[in-house]
Amino acid sequence: MRHRQLIPERMDDPELGSAEHLHALRGLRRINAWTRNASLVWKHLLPTEHASAGRPLRVLDIATGSADIPIALMRIGASHGIRLEIEACDVSEQALAFAAQNCVEAGVSIRLFCHDIVRAPLPSQYDVVICSQFMHHLETATTAQVLAKLKSAATSRVIVVDLERGLANWLQVWLATRVLSRSPVVHFDGPQSVRAAYSMAEFAELAARAGYSNTELRRTWPCRFVFVGETDGSK
Repeated sequence: MRHRQLIPERMDDPELGSAEHLHALRGLRRINAWTRNASLVWKHLLPTEHASAGRPLRVLDIATGSADIPIALMRIGASHGIRLEIEACDVSEQALAFAAQNCVEAGVSIRLFCHDIVRAPLPSQYDVVICSQFMHHLETATTAQVLAKLKSAATSRVIVVDLERGLANWLQVWLATRVLSRSPVVHFDGPQSVRAAYSMAEFAELAARAGYSNTELRRTWPCRFVFVGETDGSK
């Protein structure tokens, strides 16, 4: 898999039925729990708590889907006695409705709002902006633009978790989607996401293009990388 194969995923189809969409979101939530995405984000979120000067740490989750990662972060924060103020956005009203239901069931308060990060700047600033499993949906030039938007909205750091392209990763994701979900949408979108994903070298180049200089980029199991980009903190 030397080059990205960016093919529209079924989850991104505006004609996708509500029942199919919700089925897919449940499958993705199960996969995120298995891969411990929230714990990975938390590991890189923690150091910024000390810069919050006694106030809640303000966090924004981009393309939140079912809000499973923000909900998990709120729970982890509460267990550590760390106050978080989390907002989460998505372009899909259906996803946000499901996310709102999940927040009620989890007993957590997260502000949800509809936002198209590709077409509009973020409306506020946050200590940390996080983004999980979204960048591979974007055209290469658009990815650099979105990374720049996240940088401008974060006063401390940006955390990105995404898939890494490769045959071994494709095989693992193909198997995991079939074991952990019965959704045909997830069965198609999971392996296709690996085909569309970036290599670590490609992502590092895009981050540099977006203006990041102080960064960390590491491969992590399963099939992912985590990117942490520090911002200047002056905004």
